[in-house]
Amino acid sequence: MESWIDNACCCGAQARTVVFVAGDINGGATDLTSEIFACEACGGLFPARFPGADAIAAAYRGYYTAPRRRSAWRTWLRAAAEVSRRDYLDRATPAGALRVLDYGCGAGDYLARMAARRPAPQRCGTDALKPASEHSDYRWIAQDAVATAGPFDWITLGHVLEHLPDPAATLAVLAGCLTPDGALWIATPNARSFIVKAAGRWARDIDFPRHRQIFSRAGLERLLADAGLSAEFRPAPRINAVLNTVSTLRNIIGDRTTSTGPRLAAIMNTLAGLTACSLTTARRRAAASPEIVAVCRRG
Repeated sequence: MESWIDNACCCGAQARTVVFVAGDINGGATDLTSEIFACEACGGLFPARFPGADAIAAAYRGYYTAPRRRSAWRTWLRAAAEVSRRDYLDRATPAGALRVLDYGCGAGDYLARMAARRPAPQRCGTDALKPASEHSDYRWIAQDAVATAGPFDWITLGHVLEHLPDPAATLAVLAGCLTPDGALWIATPNARSFIVKAAGRWARDIDFPRHRQIFSRAGLERLLADAGLSAEFRPAPRINAVLNTVSTLRNIIGDRTTSTGPRLAAIMNTLAGLTACSLTTARRRAAASPEIVAVCRRG
């Protein structure tokens, strides 16, 4: 039988409050559910349990980072959306970054994008679940060999940190892999987003059982400081919030185990939150956005 292990907030605090119970409504890889806690110290969210080593593969069955074929219209729609978030998809990679590492590269989309746009830099990738297809766009590095493979000018973690069993240890290793002028680019779900507040267990970014920790900005800043990193936070593209909202609305509408009233309220609150987030200032939008985006440097 697949094992599940007790989970805790990565900040180490013990005080926590149950906010709701979540199931795998995004992927449907498991029928199990878990209480989702809010950490009273850092404001992060985390499930009470997490898949053990023998349950990880099952929890990620059919995960969206696996290579897949898209229909012509979905390919066109994806390309149209990418126009408005070019810098985000390029992960703010400087033109002078000659050695790039994508930690948790999934299907390798970012590295393939870098290969097409900037043929000169050396591109490396690592992932706990190696992609199903081989890529010639980057050099594969085993996760336990990252520390000796550096240094790197630019290291990216695009929606990776929330999956890690020990994000503090990983950040410490990666900080040590940076060149003196290098930086770490991070995108991760926001525990204080308008979507989590409005939709709760239906929010796309809860993603039980794959997300082990959903950070608040304060919690992430503390974690980065412990690794010797300072962070410059940046607003995520508006289209990202729209895409996240669509996924969340799909979860709400598709839930037939809950009566219409609560689901309708969640839909209205989510749409109102999206509108408010889209129209506010960049600083407030960064605070309420479904994503925390940060560029982190040593010192």
